[in-house]
Amino acid sequence: MKAMILAAGFGKRLGELTKSKPKPLLKIKGKPLIDYHIEKLISAGFETIAINTHYLGSQISDHVIDIFGQKVEILISHENELLGTGGGIKKAISSFGGEDIVVINSDIYSDLDYRYFLNFSSDTLFVVPANQTGSGDFFVKEKLVSLEGKKNYTWTGFSIIAKETLNQNEASSFHYWHDCLKKLANNKKLNAEILDINWYDVGNAETLKKLNN
Repeated sequence: MKAMILAAGFGKRLGELTKSKPKPLLKIKGKPLIDYHIEKLISAGFETIAINTHYLGSQISDHVIDIFGQKVEILISHENELLGTGGGIKKAISSFGGEDIVVINSDIYSDLDYRYFLNFSSDTLFVVPANQTGSGDFFVKEKLVSLEGKKNYTWTGFSIIAKETLNQNEASSFHYWHDCLKKLANNKKLNAEILDINWYDVGNAETLKKLNN
């Protein structure tokens, strides 16, 4: 199993904090967000990590290669034009074989041990109860993601996807959820694994401040 970290976004909701620094390099307790993900992946035994970049991408690539380049294979996939989350993953993992890929949003923070991913296969979303986040994304029934019913679970930004699932979309630019995962859910083929963890979406200054207190 290989890994992919999504790190191409602008981080606009963080305002001035991301004016000159990309969101994955913002620090929690003195350490850049992306470092937590890479360290956990290395500890879990992952040997190859793909990372897509766009906004201030050279800052991210320079940092991760300098800190982790001797510890794990880092594949940087820079997007001159944003390809959407789905297109970004598809491009970044183009050199991967047929094994499953763990996909991680770089702007999340949790206490999950990434060895946990090794117990699962594609195509799986990892979710937390909506009462933990205040709002839900979808309904989970019999361990499957459903687009019907009360939105009682929130996607954590962790998923396991098969390369062939992404390649079914012939476009070079597309959205991971709307154009890929949602189709799986409609066909009752998207598994849901419920996590019991401390989890945060570091998408705004308030959450970042809270985690640094």
